[in-house]
Amino acid sequence: MNALPHEVGGTDRILRVVYCVFPDAASARRIGDAAVARRLAACVNRIPVESTYLWKGSVERATQVVGVFKTSPRKLGALFEYLARSHPYDVPDIFEIPVARAHRPYLEYLASTLERGLPVPPDRLVGSRPRRPGSRRGPAARGPRRTRGQHRRRSKSTGRPH
Repeated sequence: MNALPHEVGGTDRILRVVYCVFPDAASARRIGDAAVARRLAACVNRIPVESTYLWKGSVERATQVVGVFKTSPRKLGALFEYLARSHPYDVPDIFEIPVARAHRPYLEYLASTLERGLPVPPDRLVGSRPRRPGSRRGPAARGPRRTRGQHRRRSKSTGRPH
């Protein structure tokens, strides 16, 4: 997969996404706004969803709100603790979603919002590796290698096998 301009890999040192479901828009807004105000997250998105889940042996259906929190690794533990402590559910679903790569300007925004000096990876394309001088293609693009068989010596004068 080719990288797009401004796409940065190795974002696990910079960006963490936390997914958390709330029973209603009011609790999602209250808790999300407080997390941003406390600088535990740079941003939270609230998305209404319809959920079906098992709870105490029976199938339940509910309209809920998903909170998607964007934070840094240093703030992750404090955000988890805050969400667990503030959440109205007995067993809130709070989990981290790994981020393989992200848009460089967003990483810069996150670094400037949450933590001064948060390292943004160097400017390079995702998946790009330094090439050897003179190398044009990677090993996978070269095709199959020849199998080693018995080598026949050729006569220097006639070019025919001995």
